Amino acid sequence: MNVAYCRISTLKQSNGTSLDYQQKKVKEFCQLKELPLDEVFTEIDSGGNDERLVLNQIKELIKSDSISTLLIWKIDRLGRTMLSSLEFIEFCKSHNCRVVSINENIDTNSDQSSLMMHILLAVATEEKENILKRTSFGRRMVWEQNKLPYPKLAYGYIRNKKGNVVIDDSIKPIIQYIYKKWNLLSKMKHLTKTKRTQRLLKLLKRNGYKYNGSDFRYFNLRTILSHPLYCGMIKWKDEIKTSEYPTMVSKRLWNQVQTSLKGA
Repeated sequence: MNVAYCRISTLKQSNGTSLDYQQKKVKEFCQLKELPLDEVFTEIDSGGNDERLVLNQIKELIKSDSISTLLIWKIDRLGRTMLSSLEFIEFCKSHNCRVVSINENIDTNSDQSSLMMHILLAVATEEKENILKRTSFGRRMVWEQNKLPYPKLAYGYIRNKKGNVVIDDSIKPIIQYIYKKWNLLSKMKHLTKTKRTQRLLKLLKRNGYKYNGSDFRYFNLRTILSHPLYCGMIKWKDEIKTSEYPTMVSKRLWNQVQTSLKGA
């Protein structure tokens, strides 16, 4: 069957990107080419989401050879980047599904379009590699300044209005409690790693301590107990070193906890 896929990120999109506009252009194209259109799939989701429900549904139909032609208004409706969109089109071609992008005048059944696709794919791949190189270089420069080369912070740290990393005073007592209690529990040799974790989770719940509004889970504990930022250390790739970020626990306590985790 011949189907169309129309996507917008938000309901506010208009002026050439709205769902109505995309559907209108697809139907006009089908009428012009006398191509029967069996179904139009619409979706409101970000192109950066690789787990879009409707697109995944289309993928399954393509895998089962139920779709012979997929029509889209623009290539960027398939993915966030040109590379991801082109990779999806290559997936379609591998399952003998024709793809027509109306705005770019691309038809995978056309030799001319196939050549254009190869060129676009090569350019997009090279662009991605260049971006990765620039990003890696930028992170290395930040790392050399003894700063975190990535945006994600350990639980209990936030960035203030100036972008500086500071401690969330409402979370600090919880982090300190977790470290002290785990260190105490690790000295109880009759307790297995699982038993220690379960006991600490119960203690946290009993004290009303939450992790982003929910009860702590075992993987939350594992991440917190192994994160070096709490003692002022930063880690990137296989490197670890001292920083000037504020600490929540002493290096001595952190090292004791690491030893117990390795021996657990």
